Amino acid sequence: MRGRLRRATLPAALLALGCAQAQKAPPAPAALPPPDSIAAVLAHRGELAIDDRQAAALLAIDQELQRQDAEARDRLAAPDPTSKTGSGRPSRRRGQGGAASGEPFRPEREDREEALAEAVAENDTRAFLRTEPIFQAEQWRRAREIAEQYRVGYSDRREALKRAAGGTRR
Repeated sequence: MRGRLRRATLPAALLALGCAQAQKAPPAPAALPPPDSIAAVLAHRGELAIDDRQAAALLAIDQELQRQDAEARDRLAAPDPTSKTGSGRPSRRRGQGGAASGEPFRPEREDREEALAEAVAENDTRAFLRTEPIFQAEQWRRAREIAEQYRVGYSDRREALKRAAGGTRR
C-alpha cells in the first residue's frame, strides 16, 4: 500500500515542482520616455496640414523642451553634497536637517523621480502652450485635442508602470 501511495504522489509532486519552477518573475517595467505633446502633434502633421514653416517653429520649441528636461534631470539627479556616502541620500536622520535647519531638502530616490516627472510634465505643458501662435484657429483646436489624448494615454501608461513596479504611493 505504501509503495502505491509513493508512486501516486511522486508524479504529482514532480508536476507541482515543475510548475513552480516554470513560473518566472514578471519582467521589469520598461522606462517610459518623457512626455512630448509637440512630438505627438507633429506625428499628425498631415492631418493638421502643418506646413514647413510651422513644423520648423514647432521643432525649435520642442528642442528647447528637450534642453529644459535635461536640465531638470541633471538638477534632480545631482547627488547630495552633504552625503557621506556619495549615493545622493541625505546623511542626516529623520528630524535633522531640512528647511528649519537651513539645509537644502534632498528628496529620496522615489521622491526625486516623482519631482522629475512633475517638472517634465510642467515643461511639456508650458512648451505646448507656446505653440498656439504657430497654428491657425482650426489647427490649434485639433492640436489641443491630440495633445490631450496623448497626455491622458501617457498618464495611464505611467500609472500602469508604477503599479507593475509596486510603486503606487499616496
